[in-house]
Amino acid sequence: MSNSVARLQTFLHKRQLFFFPAVLVGICLLVMGFYADHLHSRNLEREIRDAAFVHLSLLRANLEGKIISNAQLVQGLAASISVEPDLSMEKFTQLAQYLFKGRSQLRNIGAAPDLVIRYMYPVEGNEAAIGLNFREHPQQLESVLRARDSGNLIIAGPVDLVQGGLGFIARIPVFLDNAESGKKAFWGMISAVIDVNKLYQASGLLDFVKEFDISIRGKDALGKAGEVFFGTDQLFEQNPMLLDISLPYGSWQIAAIPKGGWSIIGNESIVFRLGLVFTGLLILLPVVLVAKFQQKERDSEARLEALFVMSPIGIALNDYETGKFIDVNEALLVPTGYTREELLSLTYWDITPKDYAIREAQQLESMQMTGSFASYKKEYIRKDGSHYPVQLNAVVICDVSGRKLIWSMVEDITERTQAEQALITARYEAERANKAKSEFLSSMSHELRTPMNAILGFSQLLELEGLDDRHLTYVKGIKSAGIHLLALIDEVLDLAKIESGRIDLQLEWIDIYTVVEECLNLVKIQADGQDIKLTHSEMADKVIYTDRIRFKQIILNLIHNAIKYNRKGGWVHIELKNSDNSGYLKIIVTDSGMGIAANRLTELFQPFNRLDAAGSAIEGTGIGLSLTRRVIEMMGGCIGVESELGVGSTFWFELPARGINEGDTIINTEQPAYSTNNDVNKNLII
Repeated sequence: MSNSVARLQTFLHKRQLFFFPAVLVGICLLVMGFYADHLHSRNLEREIRDAAFVHLSLLRANLEGKIISNAQLVQGLAASISVEPDLSMEKFTQLAQYLFKGRSQLRNIGAAPDLVIRYMYPVEGNEAAIGLNFREHPQQLESVLRARDSGNLIIAGPVDLVQGGLGFIARIPVFLDNAESGKKAFWGMISAVIDVNKLYQASGLLDFVKEFDISIRGKDALGKAGEVFFGTDQLFEQNPMLLDISLPYGSWQIAAIPKGGWSIIGNESIVFRLGLVFTGLLILLPVVLVAKFQQKERDSEARLEALFVMSPIGIALNDYETGKFIDVNEALLVPTGYTREELLSLTYWDITPKDYAIREAQQLESMQMTGSFASYKKEYIRKDGSHYPVQLNAVVICDVSGRKLIWSMVEDITERTQAEQALITARYEAERANKAKSEFLSSMSHELRTPMNAILGFSQLLELEGLDDRHLTYVKGIKSAGIHLLALIDEVLDLAKIESGRIDLQLEWIDIYTVVEECLNLVKIQADGQDIKLTHSEMADKVIYTDRIRFKQIILNLIHNAIKYNRKGGWVHIELKNSDNSGYLKIIVTDSGMGIAANRLTELFQPFNRLDAAGSAIEGTGIGLSLTRRVIEMMGGCIGVESELGVGSTFWFELPARGINEGDTIINTEQPAYSTNNDVNKNLII
């Protein structure tokens, strides 16, 4: 009994020992199978991610390129406005229309001095945007203020446009140089609307979503902190591939997942797992896996080849050591004029001008150290020997044999360069013409004033000669016309001097009360003739830092206009207040005159524009207010107007000021009324 039990125990023990290696092998195979399956899954996902990265990188490059190229088109317009901030709508249209001749995705361009859109191109279809005040649109104001405060180009949006549709808006702040303070003054904002659908179509995004789920966030260029404006929020939580899209200032973040996800469980995975159990399939399984891998490689290569051939930007593959072209696409062949066979027989040195030898060597040195070089501009030589400008980006890659290759993106920027040069030439010609005009008018000051002073002087003498009524009327007509013409000459010449920079301001601390009293005394006879009452507020102990002659000219001009366009029996009041701007005084001239329609206020400060008074009996040159504004701005101030038709008008201006302190010297000197600069005028005085 005991022997049988012992044998049974021995058999069972041997059987256990027999199954132990099988179980151990099975466990090992199972562990190896899970591990091999895990490695296989990770490798498959990596391949998919690698392929996705190539496509997504190209999409990113296309988006960046389109946005930057559209934004750069408008940079030249911003430079033109900073030089000529008071340009007309016609001039703005001439500058802007060149930007729409290329392959841009621009929908419209607007310029907003003081954050109110006054300029628009094209106007058709965008009428609703003209007059838009960004301060009244909080959704757009944030990006506008960010662009203004940073001084950088901001890509805002996408936003709902007031004229309808969606668009990305390139916000470009415009600053003006203040020669007196040495600081830049904020002029306003240029807003270039990039059509959303055109941008998506041109960059290839709409084709990309056929194979991938895509989401983009970073509205208003806020990067990953911004809102999602393409796709869904959930995609960013599903382990997507993420790439940052660099914008001129700020960025977007794009997320992509292939349709169906990263992990693809197909027949090859089932065969692979069964092969771990059935050892006979271990030989076949690698063949299947290799075939699948090769197929994926071929598919990836086919997609890359399609992108290579269809790219609108030139692409070249060169040998790193020799520079010889290995492959090029059609977009590179067309501007060079070479056939494929001809270009493949050359090196990039053969089509690079010798003037770029040093720069090329520097770029190659940078590429050797970093594996790529930053975008830079150069020229290529066409087959006919002419040159054309290009912009290059390049990266070093290796083929399967380990040979180094240079992958280059070569963009033909001929049209962009021509547009930039056209803007520069147009600006230069405008500045040259304006300077010639101003210098001519300024140099005519002596020649124009001298005979007019003689005419006025002799007409005054003739009035004293006891002429009969008929001849006295003629003399008075000559005198009145001469005074009007002399005023016009003086204002035109003053305006020309300002434009040509030939006016020198003699800044000093001036007693405001004294100057205002002098001005009121000068216009008293004119006011009494229309029974107009002249009053002013308390102005004691107030001084202002300005040019006395120009300050008096400003006050006289505003009071004279207030009387001239007033009603009989009306009033004119001059008031002095502290400005909301610290360190400034505000002088206000209010009248009870005819008033001005609100839609005509913007025309007031235009030279030679007298609104509806041009055809009336009221005399005037139409230059006074324009000249007044220029003088005030030269002294670091500003001017404005408020008016109601049929009620009256209020003109105000601000200049630097302070209260009287001990030690201040208050200037109160009378200026000579006439200048005697030739023999004729001296005879008049004698």
